[in-house]
Amino acid sequence: MIDEIKSLPPLPSTIVRIQQMCMNSDTEISDLVKVIESDPMLSANILKAVNSPLYGMSREISAIPQAIMLFGVSMIRGFAAANAIKKSIAVDLTPYNIGIDELSHISTLQSTLVREWYRHIDKSMLPLLQSSAFLMELGKLITSLKIITSGESDTFASEIAQGKSIVDVERCYLGLTSYEAAAMMFEHWNFESALTEALREAVHPETLNPYAQVLYVLNRAINIYSVLTEESLSSAYESIESFGLNRSAFDEAVLYLQSKQQGKA
Repeated sequence: MIDEIKSLPPLPSTIVRIQQMCMNSDTEISDLVKVIESDPMLSANILKAVNSPLYGMSREISAIPQAIMLFGVSMIRGFAAANAIKKSIAVDLTPYNIGIDELSHISTLQSTLVREWYRHIDKSMLPLLQSSAFLMELGKLITSLKIITSGESDTFASEIAQGKSIVDVERCYLGLTSYEAAAMMFEHWNFESALTEALREAVHPETLNPYAQVLYVLNRAINIYSVLTEESLSSAYESIESFGLNRSAFDEAVLYLQSKQQGKA
């Protein structure tokens, strides 16, 4: 897996520039807007992402400055990075029995849930949490390709289809999880250590990393098996209690997301 990640192509220069600017606290929003708007396709994809019904915007967001004002620099960085990564890696998620649109939807749900959960708890944590939540499933792009090239796609997919723990199956076949692969992938692309550390520990229930704890709960509640089902929420609640996190705010966030899901149906 290390060799596969090292062989990944560099991200487009626009994305690298956005990443550098977002990590610099002195960056002017106007300068970031200019960089994003210099790439019309990227701008269009970001606006498409922020106009998802799940975000509950009362009117269409039609300009990048408006998108940054409403979602924040870190979330826009997440949208931009995810868009570029999907274009940098050959996408074949057959081992996971899903397509890229389904995986992207899961990422959007996770980032929406954490935004609604933590915006009234600790806004200082939100930039990293939203970026991490939106990007953490992308490790499956590289683990999926590894499984396919090993010739074990069918057996892996069969075990996933039987309802076995994805994390356990990944560890059995790859020796690591897709979240750990995501951490390695973003380290390769020089993302900040706080984000990569949170991703690396996102499936470890014993973690003391506060960001990883939240990501762990998100993964319990929303994953490619189930989205806010009775079983997945029960697992999330167990983790919330174990970590001492705010359940009432989580419940409100779940209700918000469920209402959006029902409105979309």
